[in-house]
Amino acid sequence: MISVVIPTYKEADSIQEVIRRAAATLSQSGEEYELIVVDDNSGDGTAELAEELAQKFPVRVLRRPGRQGLATAVVAGWGIARGDMLGVIDSDLQHPPEILTPLARALRSSNADLAIASRYVAGGGTSDWKLSRRLISRGATHLAASVLPLKLATVSDPMSGMFLVRSKAIKGAKLSPLGYKILLEVLGKGQIEKIAEVAYQFEVRTRGSSKLGFRQYGEYLTHLMRLSWSTGQIGAWVEYSIVGLTGTAVDLGLVYWGAERAGWGVAWALPVAVQAALLWNFLGNQLVTFPQPTHSNSPKSRILTRFLLYEKACLPGALLNICLTLLLAGGGTRLILAAACGVLVDGAFNLLFKVPAIWRVWGSPISVSHGDLMPASPHGS
Repeated sequence: MISVVIPTYKEADSIQEVIRRAAATLSQSGEEYELIVVDDNSGDGTAELAEELAQKFPVRVLRRPGRQGLATAVVAGWGIARGDMLGVIDSDLQHPPEILTPLARALRSSNADLAIASRYVAGGGTSDWKLSRRLISRGATHLAASVLPLKLATVSDPMSGMFLVRSKAIKGAKLSPLGYKILLEVLGKGQIEKIAEVAYQFEVRTRGSSKLGFRQYGEYLTHLMRLSWSTGQIGAWVEYSIVGLTGTAVDLGLVYWGAERAGWGVAWALPVAVQAALLWNFLGNQLVTFPQPTHSNSPKSRILTRFLLYEKACLPGALLNICLTLLLAGGGTRLILAAACGVLVDGAFNLLFKVPAIWRVWGSPISVSHGDLMPASPHGS
C-alpha cells in the first residue's frame, strides 16, 4: 500500500486538484493507496476542501495547531500511515502528481529503498525558471552535497519535494527535520542502500504563493549542520581536514626545499611539490578518512583507478595553485608566502566547488539508478 502525505498551508486554490490527480494516477497504477493531508491551521479552508473529497477518494486529513513546518508535517502524516511505501508530494502543483505512478513502479521494479523525482537527470527540468532561481536551486543542492558528501554525493536532486520510501528503510530512525526539506532527513538517517531516480519537469506555480523566505533559508542551513553532526559526517570532515593540513605542510616544505635548498628552481619545485601533496592527501584519505574494509574484494588496481579519478577532480585547483604561486613569486613576493597563497586558493576552490566530486572518488554506500521518465501530462509541464 502507498501512503502519500500532502503537507499544506494555505493551499485552498490547489488542494482539490492535487488530490484528484494523485488519486487518478495511483488508481491507474493498480496499487492500493491513501492520501493524508496534513494541514497547519491554514485558515483559508484548505482542510475543509480536502475533507469534501473524502467521500470520493481515500483521503484523511490531519489538522495541526499553528504553522509547524512542511518537514514535520510529513513526519506526522507518516506516523498515522498504513502503507509499506511512504511518500510526499508538495501541494502547490509544481510537482505533477502523475509522477507518483512512475515512482512506485521504479521502487517496486528496482527493489530500491527510495525513489526520488529528480529535476536534474535526463528528461527532467525546471520549466522556465529565471537564472537567479536556477542558481539558488543549484547552489542549495551543491551545498547539501558538500556538507553531507558521504550521503548525498551521488544523488542528483536531494532537494526534491516528491519521493517514495519503503517504510522499513526509516523504521526506528529518529526523524527530527527542520524546515521544509524532509528528503535530506530521510537520506541522512534512513537505511538507504539503493535509490531510483525518476525524471520530471518542475512546473510553474500558477496558484497560491511561495512559502519560502529568509526564515526557511536559515532553517535549511541549520538543518544541514544538525544532520552533519547527527550522522557522524562531522567526524569524517575533521579527518579530511587534518589530512589536508598535513598535505599543506608537504607542499610548502617541498617548495622551500626544492627551490631554495636543492636548487631546482621554482618552475620544477612547484609542480613536484603540488603532485607530492596530492599523493599524500590521497593516501591519507584512503587510510584515514575513507578506510576500505579489510575483507573487500576490490582488486588492487582499483586504488590506481581511484587515484586517477582523484587527480582529475583536484586538477583545476592544483593548476590554480601553480599559476597563482608563479604569478606572485614573479612579482617579487617571497616564494614561501606565494606558495602559501597558492595552497589557500587551491583549498578554497576545492571546498567551494569540488568536494562532492572528490569524496565520490571513494564511492558511496548508496547506489543510484535512473528509472522511468514521467509520461506526458495533459496538465502541462
